[in-house]
Amino acid sequence: MIAGFTVLPHTAWATGAASQEGEPVSVEKLAEYQIVVPDQASPLEQQAVERLQKYLAEISRRNLVLKKEGDYRSGPAFFIGQTRYAKKRNVDFKELGEDGFAFHPDAENLIIAGGIGKGTLYGVYGLLELLGFRMYTSTSLDIPNVRSIRLPKNALVVVPGMQYRTTSYRDTRDPEYTNWHGLSSRDDWGLFVHTFNELVPPDRYGKAHPEYFSLINGTRLPGTQLCLSNREVLAVLIANLKEKIAAKPAATYWSVSQNDNDQYCRCEACSQLNTKYGGVPSGSILYFVNDVAKAFPGKVISTLAYWYSRTAPSNLQAERNVNIMLCNIESRRQAPVFETDPAFSNDLIAWGKLSGNILIWDYNIQFANLVSPFPNLHTIKPNIQFYQEHRVNSLFMQANGQGGGEMAGLRAYLICKLMWNPEADDNAIMNDYLNGYYGPAGHYIRQYIDKMRESLVTSGYKLDIFGSPENAKDAYLAPDMMKAYNTLFDQAEQAVQKSPQLLTRVKAARLPIMYATIQIGRNEVDTPRSMFAHTAEGTVFAKPEMKLLVHQFVSGCKQDGVTLVRERSTSPDDYQASYDRVFTKIAEMQRAPSFGKSITSVTFPEGGADAAQRLTDGIFGSWESWSAPDPHWVAYKGKHMDFILDLGAITDIRSINMDFLNAQAQPEWNVMVLPEYLTYATSTDGKTFSDEVKVRNPNNPNPKENPDIVKVPVQSFQASLGSVVKARYIKVHGESILRMPSWHIRAGSPAWIYTDQIVVA
Repeated sequence: MIAGFTVLPHTAWATGAASQEGEPVSVEKLAEYQIVVPDQASPLEQQAVERLQKYLAEISRRNLVLKKEGDYRSGPAFFIGQTRYAKKRNVDFKELGEDGFAFHPDAENLIIAGGIGKGTLYGVYGLLELLGFRMYTSTSLDIPNVRSIRLPKNALVVVPGMQYRTTSYRDTRDPEYTNWHGLSSRDDWGLFVHTFNELVPPDRYGKAHPEYFSLINGTRLPGTQLCLSNREVLAVLIANLKEKIAAKPAATYWSVSQNDNDQYCRCEACSQLNTKYGGVPSGSILYFVNDVAKAFPGKVISTLAYWYSRTAPSNLQAERNVNIMLCNIESRRQAPVFETDPAFSNDLIAWGKLSGNILIWDYNIQFANLVSPFPNLHTIKPNIQFYQEHRVNSLFMQANGQGGGEMAGLRAYLICKLMWNPEADDNAIMNDYLNGYYGPAGHYIRQYIDKMRESLVTSGYKLDIFGSPENAKDAYLAPDMMKAYNTLFDQAEQAVQKSPQLLTRVKAARLPIMYATIQIGRNEVDTPRSMFAHTAEGTVFAKPEMKLLVHQFVSGCKQDGVTLVRERSTSPDDYQASYDRVFTKIAEMQRAPSFGKSITSVTFPEGGADAAQRLTDGIFGSWESWSAPDPHWVAYKGKHMDFILDLGAITDIRSINMDFLNAQAQPEWNVMVLPEYLTYATSTDGKTFSDEVKVRNPNNPNPKENPDIVKVPVQSFQASLGSVVKARYIKVHGESILRMPSWHIRAGSPAWIYTDQIVVA
């Protein structure tokens, strides 16, 4: 059995698989071939012959004749699917499973047989790849320009290495790309992860039955997780799941899985279950899901082993129809996970003893920064091989579900090929893609990939899927490395200068380096690569070249179809708007009497009194970085903000303003909130202050009542004083909610408020 030949590059058949090639068939001879389909062809067999006819016409310059097998008399032909001809020649369809396929040459004829799933269709695409066709992206098809082709001369069986194979790049939403690369269908899933709230909706049951939900610190919190020891919860969930299955009966997989938070139930009964089954939270989950699975013996009930539930229980086997979706979100990515995360390796082995049906949910990009350099390509193959060796039969290689992103086309291509054949040569696959998609520039981009990988390994840096370019600024994104990368991209652009299409592709590949330059630069002041600098007179400005780079980056993102720069938020337009705010306000702040003035803290921010002095340094924070705020934001954790600003002299003032950063995604989960209100009071002597001017937050922070709260990146708390007020001192109070309220998943946790400058005008 030879698996996964489709991963071979254009030239590989001439060197590595010459024994599989038959005599040349001229383009003229190819045009005489017929495509034969069973008399009662299935829809997939019919689709397969139509695809073969369509693409072979690109070589032969005419459509090959399609015939039902009963109408075929003689002449060279491709026999597609479960034809009588194939069965008479003893093609073993059983060995092909669902998605496998086989080539059986017979004189001038070629049988393409497939398994009971999409095997026949995959066989057609496999033949096309053998002939030199490549689908690099959903919009990039490479058609060979040849005068002859070579068909296989020996029988060849191809069975995928993974039974279920899927990833989440935008290209994989295209049906043709999905089928070409042998990806499994998401239609097999009726519900797909984080389904507790969908199956037992807190809006429906929360008020009447709070006991259905997690007990945390003595309080039931609907919307967190379910109380899995409560038998009423089991009955309600089963009843609701029955309704969903009835509405989508063809789906095989149904997820009954924890919500995306760690607030599992701590009630006595749930705790006893966890203690009984190994002392881990997965004990109560598997106990509960097993009971659900018993109610649906004809379906596969999938559940997560994720975050707090990743460690396997003991003394408890998974039911035959339970699928374990094991996630390694914690693993570092500079090397294969079996090297960086031994605990995960142990968890995989332990789950393998409880279940023979494991799907790995793997993570392959830097989710906090979707366009950031992330040099992990060398780890994808050994990871997939490791999973295959440990009873894993299904893979979801999570990546960027948005448009664009760092090396999105290459990553999707490589992941698809390796899921199909984990033994394939990943370097050959990359070279195939790079040289085919980027043309003469591919050589330089390959050097860029290799140089960054080498720098990562040499530096000893730990690669994190929630990291950022700033974290790697002294490792693989150090100044000398960034210079080398830019030199390689200069050479790549020069190599394809005469091809607008290839030049556009190379410029898109360069976006991550541009992004890293911006993100690193915004955190530095008065350095060669900083975004901000001081004049000789002490004023602050944003460097013109950095302002231009932001504009070029945003324009490039739009051209490449990038929809989000960060997971769940920040479109290219938002990114530009965020920096436009910074650039505009920096210029305005230089004229403000508060610029550079002294702050006396009454309550201390994170970082102490020195951090409070950043409130007048003239540098504003970028709001696109809300999930990991840049250092120009000043944070107060679980406390009110209180300080006194000294303007240094009695000054005429008309207004006072402070901006606060808001969470732009998952406000029910993130602990960043806006203050309830701000008050400002003025004084000439620092002893007697005027009446406070109060500015309230106009936004309801509860996303259930105000879903538009995520549309507020920054809230200004500006007080217009009316007539001119003479003051030297300004006393400021920011009223924090201190603790997250009951509607929040992390109710009771300290609330954080973030601000950047106090601007007096």
